[in-house]
Amino acid sequence: MKKKFNKIVSPCISICQYDSENKCLGCMRTKDERVKWKKDETTDAWKHSNLEDIKSRMSDSFRKSWEDTYEKKKQRIKDNAKT
Repeated sequence: MKKKFNKIVSPCISICQYDSENKCLGCMRTKDERVKWKKDETTDAWKHSNLEDIKSRMSDSFRKSWEDTYEKKKQRIKDNAKT
């Protein structure tokens, strides 16, 4: 039986470097947002909202590149969940 995949995947794309405003250069999250993603009590609604917030911080070209990488990450996780 296949597992249903419905987890909201972290926006991290493994480029964890921070700028002078403490925003990650890979996913544009702040350090506080990064910590909040890991907490069990963080709601899916907050995660969806945060995804939209971080996308709004990205230039168009950066967002396109990030979205491509993020989609590949989600697909890898989904594929791994099937096995």
